[in-house]
Amino acid sequence: MFIDTHCHLNHERLRDDLQGCLERALAADVRKMIVVGYDGPSSEEALRLSLAHPGILYAAIGIHPHDATTWNDAIAARFRELARMDAVVAIGEIGLDFYRDLSPREQQYRAFEEQLRLAKELDLPVIIHCREAYEETLSVLAAHPLPGVMHCWGGTPEQAQRAASLGLALGFGGTLTFPSAQNVRDSAMCIAPEHLLLETDAPYLAPAPYRGRRNEPAFTRIVAEKLAGLRCLDLDQVASITTQNAYRLFPKLALPP
Repeated sequence: MFIDTHCHLNHERLRDDLQGCLERALAADVRKMIVVGYDGPSSEEALRLSLAHPGILYAAIGIHPHDATTWNDAIAARFRELARMDAVVAIGEIGLDFYRDLSPREQQYRAFEEQLRLAKELDLPVIIHCREAYEETLSVLAAHPLPGVMHCWGGTPEQAQRAASLGLALGFGGTLTFPSAQNVRDSAMCIAPEHLLLETDAPYLAPAPYRGRRNEPAFTRIVAEKLAGLRCLDLDQVASITTQNAYRLFPKLALPP
């Protein structure tokens, strides 16, 4: 069994093909998927989908750094309410994005740190978005130690080891198969197995040979096959390791639907 720990079935590119996506995922033995929010409406939709598909879909709620300026007390209060649901397994995706800088950096830091405090209050793990801000993000996380995952890992092996030393998991998706992403493969090989998670970030970043097409949770299996080859493991071992890691990081995944 595989778990896609990060997908956006709440995105318009997947919403109209939801049933097909779920059928193809289950056929590929992807049995559970975390639907990740990135603003208020997408977080609400993630929860709606998870309630409509109990035991298969789960929700993460959060404000992405692109939308950091929308973070306020009202959203925090709403997230506290939503987090009482068993289907909400994490706060995310949250973090820093200095590549696009769609929100002022001071606002990104504020939204990030306040959502980290919220996650600690709610006893939930965090799903971290980081782009062109690895040193800054890891410094914030060192000051706010929490269980979590560095989504769509793209840092160096040295940064991967630092993240692991903070107790964080690293999420590996389609970029693991990109020819130019040797740093991602090196990171996947250098960390201890208990820090490995599978994800797709669907509809983005489809793995080879589907690069450039719409991604979907069924492709988690392709990522697992690549990881198995890199780590000299068989596919069942990767499935077992990453599933156990997901259950440990997101305990609500193990609750009965």
